[in-house]
Parts: sequence; C-alpha cells; structure tokens
Amino acid sequence: MLAKKKCVFIVNPISGIGKQKDIPLLLKHYLNASCFEYGVVFTEYPGHATEIGETYCDQVDYVIAVGGDGTINETARALLGSNAALGIIPLGSGNGFARHLNISTNPTRAIKQLNESQESLLDVGFLNGHPFFNVSGTGFDALISKKFADQTQRGYATYIRCVWEEITNYQPRTYRYQLDGEEVEDSFFLIAFANSEQYGNNAVIAPQAQTNDGLLDIVFVRPFPPAYVITFTLLAFTRQIHLSPYVEIVQANQFEIQQLNDSLIHIDGEYVETTDNTLSISLRPQNLKVLRPA
Repeated sequence: MLAKKKCVFIVNPISGIGKQKDIPLLLKHYLNASCFEYGVVFTEYPGHATEIGETYCDQVDYVIAVGGDGTINETARALLGSNAALGIIPLGSGNGFARHLNISTNPTRAIKQLNESQESLLDVGFLNGHPFFNVSGTGFDALISKKFADQTQRGYATYIRCVWEEITNYQPRTYRYQLDGEEVEDSFFLIAFANSEQYGNNAVIAPQAQTNDGLLDIVFVRPFPPAYVITFTLLAFTRQIHLSPYVEIVQANQFEIQQLNDSLIHIDGEYVETTDNTLSISLRPQNLKVLRPA
C-alpha cells in the first residue's frame, strides 16, 4: 500500500467572495482520505502565504494554494528549490494561471482533480528578482491592478468596472529597450511578460505562451483609438489578440526595458510599489513542481 501524501492547504480568507469558507468541509467530503494526509492554514496578512509555504515545504509533499493568482504567487515562491509541489484550488477573480493549467474554477471539481493529479515541472519568470508564474507587466494592466487592490469589494464585476473607469483616460507610457540589436524608444498601452497565456477569465494576452518552453512571450500593445476597445476585447476572448495590428509578440528568456515615466508594474496581477525604472526580465526553465490534472 502506498504511503499517504502529506499536504497543507494555504487558504486566502478574502478570495472567492465567500467560497473559501467552504474549503474545510469540501476537503473532508471530496479529497481522497486514503491518499492524502492534510492540514488547513488560513493567511492573515499579505505575504503570509509565503511564510507558511516556507515553514511547510520541507515537511510535506504538496503545498496547495487556495485563492487567486496573488495567493498562488506567494505560495509558489516559497517552493522554489524545494521538493514540494504546488497544488491549486483557484478562488480568485481571474484565475489565469489555473485556467492555463486546465484546473477547474469550481472548488469541488478542483479538489477532485487533485485526487488524480500528476507532477509537472514548469518555468518561472522573474521581474527585477520577483518570481512570477502567470503574467506580469507594465502599463495599463499594472494601473488596473493598483486600482483593484484599493477596492473594498473583490470579484470579476469590480475588476471590469475598474477597467472601464480608466481605459478612456489612460495615457500611454514611454519605454526604451533593445530588440534584435536595435534600440527602440516608443509609447505603449501596456507591455506584458507572459509565462502562461492569459490574465484570467479567459482573457488571453499571449495565445502561444507555454509554461514549459523555456521562453517568455513579451507582448507589446500599442496605443489604439477608443473605438477599437470592443474589437480588442473580442480578440482577447477569442484567442486572436496576436492578429491585432496594435500587438507585437516576441519570445525571449531575458529582456531589459527602461520605463521613461514613473514606475508602474504588477507581478501576477498584484501591483508592486517600486522606484526602479529599469525592468530586468528573465526565466528559469523547469524551476517549479506543479500538480496538474491527469
């Protein structure tokens, strides 16, 4: 008989608009007790998931993040260099990383998927030393991350409201970088650094991105007229953003870019305060163990 796998579930109590309260009961009902021995810990403040992960990563086989992409990022960064694998029960507003991995956004189904999951090695991106696993970037998406973080209510509706309140007044930002041996200085609506394909809710910013190809997809979105917003949105939700004349995507495992305005960045959807206008992006191939549906 195989030994039970030891795991700890790290639950963000403000994710999921109440769904997180059901997790202990759902685990009791749907997690295979003959395969898993587990505990549940709730986070209490920003960064707590990293601390919990660091405490348990050498004691358990799996560390399961229960929350959104921010919680997943906090948990996963604690597991780099350890033998523990990251598991995910997505309860965030977008759940981009989980969707890319085909993990269900229904908590019951996600737990059932854990019962049949397999370990896989994935790439890890770094932005100025901060690890990221999904999509990070600079520009409009970072502004929305900052605005969303200040909201009292979470959820998809709140996120969309933030977008529509800012999109018509947003001023494109100027950047300088080298590409194919040439120095470029230009204005962009946003620049995304994509390890996986989407922000969340199936809004795909990098349709060809893979988490195990040793490359990041760097997505340059040029300023577009207000009338193009609907077309741009449709292209994102139909996985055709790369066909837009305002979008260019290149692949690289290292990239450096200068922000010529004040710094504005996000890491996996979480706004990051920084005064550093130089952005150094890199990739470490197959640096994280992750549980994926079989």
